[in-house]
Amino acid sequence: LAGGGVLLRESWRNTLDARRKTTFVSNVSHELKTPLTTIRMYADLLGEGRVADGAKRAQYLATIAAESERLTRLINNVLDFSRIEQGRKQYRLADLDVAAVARDVVEREGVRYAAAGLRLDARLPDAPASARYDRDALEQALLNLLDNALKYARAGGAVEVALGRDGGRTETALWTTGYHSFDWVG
Repeated sequence: LAGGGVLLRESWRNTLDARRKTTFVSNVSHELKTPLTTIRMYADLLGEGRVADGAKRAQYLATIAAESERLTRLINNVLDFSRIEQGRKQYRLADLDVAAVARDVVEREGVRYAAAGLRLDARLPDAPASARYDRDALEQALLNLLDNALKYARAGGAVEVALGRDGGRTETALWTTGYHSFDWVG
Protein backbone atom coordinates (compact mmCIF):
# COMPACT_ATOMS: atom_id res chain seq x y z
CA LEU A 1 0.00 0.00 0.00
CA ALA A 2 2.80 2.41 0.91
CA GLY A 3 4.55 1.71 -2.39
CA GLY A 4 1.33 2.34 -4.28
CA GLY A 5 0.90 5.64 -2.45
CA VAL A 6 4.44 6.71 -3.37
CA LEU A 7 3.85 5.78 -7.02
CA LEU A 8 0.55 7.66 -7.05
CA ARG A 9 2.19 10.75 -5.52
CA GLU A 10 5.04 10.62 -8.06
CA SER A 11 2.55 10.21 -10.89
CA TRP A 12 0.64 13.25 -9.61
CA ARG A 13 3.87 15.30 -9.42
CA ASN A 14 4.83 14.29 -12.96
CA THR A 15 1.38 15.29 -14.20
CA LEU A 16 1.68 18.69 -12.50
CA ASP A 17 5.17 19.20 -13.96
CA ALA A 18 3.88 18.37 -17.43
CA ARG A 19 1.01 20.86 -17.02
CA ARG A 20 3.42 23.54 -15.85
CA LYS A 21 5.67 22.96 -18.85
CA THR A 22 2.70 23.13 -21.21
CA THR A 23 1.51 26.35 -19.57
CA PHE A 24 5.02 27.79 -19.79
CA VAL A 25 5.32 26.98 -23.50
CA SER A 26 1.86 28.45 -24.11
CA ASN A 27 2.73 31.66 -22.23
CA VAL A 28 6.07 32.04 -24.01
CA SER A 29 4.40 31.50 -27.39
CA HIS A 30 1.83 34.18 -26.54
CA GLU A 31 4.50 36.66 -25.44
CA LEU A 32 6.63 36.12 -28.56
CA LYS A 33 3.69 36.18 -30.98
CA THR A 34 2.83 39.86 -30.50
CA PRO A 35 6.15 41.38 -31.62
CA LEU A 36 6.51 38.79 -34.39
CA THR A 37 3.05 39.64 -35.71
CA THR A 38 3.84 43.35 -35.73
CA ILE A 39 7.22 42.83 -37.42
CA ARG A 40 5.69 40.60 -40.07
CA MET A 41 2.79 42.95 -40.77
CA TYR A 42 5.01 46.02 -41.26
CA ALA A 43 7.59 44.03 -43.25
CA ASP A 44 4.84 42.71 -45.54
CA LEU A 45 3.49 46.21 -46.13
CA LEU A 46 6.96 47.49 -46.94
CA GLY A 47 7.88 44.45 -49.03
CA GLU A 48 4.74 44.71 -51.16
CA GLY A 49 5.48 48.35 -51.89
CA ARG A 50 2.10 49.40 -50.48
CA VAL A 51 3.61 52.32 -48.54
CA ALA A 52 4.46 55.19 -50.85
CA ASP A 53 4.93 57.87 -48.20
CA GLY A 54 8.58 58.12 -47.12
CA ALA A 55 7.66 59.24 -43.60
CA LYS A 56 5.36 56.22 -43.19
CA ARG A 57 8.10 53.88 -44.42
CA ALA A 58 10.51 55.36 -41.89
CA GLN A 59 7.90 54.97 -39.14
CA TYR A 60 7.29 51.33 -40.10
CA LEU A 61 11.02 50.60 -40.13
CA ALA A 62 11.39 52.23 -36.71
CA THR A 63 8.53 50.07 -35.42
CA ILE A 64 10.18 46.94 -36.84
CA ALA A 65 13.44 47.88 -35.10
CA ALA A 66 11.66 48.60 -31.79
CA GLU A 67 9.70 45.34 -31.92
CA SER A 68 12.88 43.44 -32.78
CA GLU A 69 14.52 44.92 -29.69
CA ARG A 70 11.51 43.96 -27.59
CA LEU A 71 11.59 40.45 -29.01
CA THR A 72 15.27 40.19 -28.05
CA ARG A 73 14.42 41.31 -24.51
CA LEU A 74 11.63 38.73 -24.30
CA ILE A 75 13.92 35.95 -25.49
CA ASN A 76 16.50 37.02 -22.92
CA ASN A 77 13.76 36.82 -20.29
CA VAL A 78 12.96 33.27 -21.39
CA LEU A 79 16.63 32.34 -21.19
CA ASP A 80 16.64 33.86 -17.71
CA PHE A 81 13.67 31.71 -16.66
CA SER A 82 15.62 29.75 -14.08
CA ARG A 83 16.04 32.95 -12.06
CA ILE A 84 12.31 33.65 -12.27
CA GLU A 85 11.52 30.11 -11.22
CA GLN A 86 13.85 30.43 -8.24
CA GLY A 87 12.36 33.77 -7.20
CA ARG A 88 15.54 35.65 -8.06
CA LYS A 89 14.17 37.73 -10.96
CA GLN A 90 15.67 41.19 -10.95
CA TYR A 91 13.50 43.97 -12.35
CA ARG A 92 15.30 46.90 -13.95
CA LEU A 93 13.45 49.74 -12.29
CA ALA A 94 13.93 53.19 -13.75
CA ASP A 95 12.10 56.50 -13.71
CA LEU A 96 9.86 56.37 -16.76
CA ASP A 97 7.31 58.59 -18.40
CA VAL A 98 4.43 56.08 -18.28
CA ALA A 99 2.39 58.18 -20.72
CA ALA A 100 5.22 58.06 -23.29
CA VAL A 101 5.54 54.28 -22.90
CA ALA A 102 1.77 53.84 -23.30
CA ARG A 103 1.76 56.20 -26.32
CA ASP A 104 4.54 54.16 -28.00
CA VAL A 105 2.65 50.90 -27.44
CA VAL A 106 -0.63 52.37 -28.76
CA GLU A 107 1.10 53.74 -31.87
CA ARG A 108 2.75 50.39 -32.61
CA GLU A 109 -0.47 48.43 -32.10
CA GLY A 110 -2.71 50.81 -34.07
CA VAL A 111 -2.09 49.18 -37.45
CA ARG A 112 -2.83 45.71 -36.07
CA TYR A 113 -6.10 47.00 -34.64
CA ALA A 114 -7.03 48.69 -37.90
CA ALA A 115 -6.40 45.42 -39.74
CA ALA A 116 -8.86 43.76 -37.34
CA GLY A 117 -11.51 46.44 -38.00
CA LEU A 118 -11.07 48.18 -34.65
CA ARG A 119 -10.02 51.66 -33.64
CA LEU A 120 -7.35 52.08 -30.96
CA ASP A 121 -7.44 55.41 -29.15
CA ALA A 122 -5.36 56.85 -26.36
CA ARG A 123 -6.40 59.35 -23.70
CA LEU A 124 -3.00 60.14 -22.24
CA PRO A 125 -1.79 63.23 -20.41
CA ASP A 126 0.42 65.66 -22.30
CA ALA A 127 2.53 66.21 -19.20
CA PRO A 128 4.92 63.41 -18.24
CA ALA A 129 3.46 60.85 -15.84
CA SER A 130 6.70 59.81 -14.18
CA ALA A 131 6.90 56.68 -12.07
CA ARG A 132 9.44 54.00 -11.25
CA TYR A 133 8.87 50.85 -13.36
CA ASP A 134 10.55 48.10 -15.28
CA ARG A 135 9.86 49.22 -18.86
CA ASP A 136 9.63 45.69 -20.27
CA ALA A 137 7.19 44.58 -17.57
CA LEU A 138 5.05 47.69 -18.06
CA GLU A 139 4.96 47.28 -21.86
CA GLN A 140 4.15 43.59 -21.52
CA ALA A 141 1.28 44.26 -19.11
CA LEU A 142 -0.23 46.82 -21.50
CA LEU A 143 0.30 44.54 -24.51
CA ASN A 144 -1.41 41.66 -22.70
CA LEU A 145 -4.41 43.89 -21.99
CA LEU A 146 -4.49 45.06 -25.62
CA ASP A 147 -4.23 41.48 -26.90
CA ASN A 148 -7.17 40.45 -24.72
CA ALA A 149 -9.19 43.45 -25.86
CA LEU A 150 -8.43 42.58 -29.49
CA LYS A 151 -9.73 39.05 -28.90
CA TYR A 152 -13.01 40.14 -27.30
CA ALA A 153 -13.88 43.49 -28.89
CA ARG A 154 -16.43 43.53 -31.68
CA ALA A 155 -15.41 44.54 -35.21
CA GLY A 156 -16.14 48.18 -35.82
CA GLY A 157 -15.68 48.95 -32.13
CA ALA A 158 -13.12 51.02 -30.35
CA VAL A 159 -10.54 50.35 -27.70
CA GLU A 160 -9.30 53.20 -25.55
CA VAL A 161 -6.24 53.29 -23.34
CA ALA A 162 -6.48 55.96 -20.64
CA LEU A 163 -3.87 57.01 -18.12
CA GLY A 164 -4.11 59.35 -15.18
CA ARG A 165 -2.94 59.95 -11.64
CA ASP A 166 -5.05 59.17 -8.61
CA GLY A 167 -3.24 60.47 -5.56
CA GLY A 168 0.09 58.65 -5.45
CA ARG A 169 -0.94 55.94 -7.91
CA THR A 170 -0.89 55.79 -11.67
CA GLU A 171 -4.20 54.53 -13.02
CA THR A 172 -4.38 52.76 -16.36
CA ALA A 173 -7.72 51.82 -17.87
CA LEU A 174 -8.49 49.92 -21.04
CA TRP A 175 -11.99 50.25 -22.48
CA THR A 176 -13.58 48.48 -25.41
CA THR A 177 -17.06 48.16 -26.83
CA GLY A 178 -18.67 45.48 -24.67
CA TYR A 179 -15.48 44.74 -22.73
CA HIS A 180 -13.73 46.52 -19.88
CA SER A 181 -10.48 45.75 -18.16
CA PHE A 182 -9.01 47.88 -15.43
CA ASP A 183 -5.48 47.57 -14.14
CA TRP A 184 -3.60 49.48 -11.45
CA VAL A 185 0.10 49.93 -12.13
CA GLY A 186 1.76 52.00 -9.49
